Amino acid sequence: MIPFTQYLRPDGERRPVEVERPPEIEQLAEQFIAAGGCYECEELTTGHASLTAVHPDCETGDCAIEVVMNGPAVPAAVDRVVRRSVEWLAETKNPGL
Repeated sequence: MIPFTQYLRPDGERRPVEVERPPEIEQLAEQFIAAGGCYECEELTTGHASLTAVHPDCETGDCAIEVVMNGPAVPAAVDRVVRRSVEWLAETKNPGL
């Protein structure tokens, strides 16, 4: 399971949620979290889901983001965010490689 902080409308209340993904994706997420990162999600007023990977060393705060229609597209978006967060982490630790 991958822990996310979900922000709820209308006031941004936070709630912990877990997303189940294949073991290889969950293992990648564990690497990012162990390095100080976290994952966040929220449903936008448009009905889209915003998924972000956040790390304190990232200049913009969000080192990976996906916005997709809330529903069947979310699991694949989670996978993309996790993969990109680990890619960002690798680039940060080994710039130029």
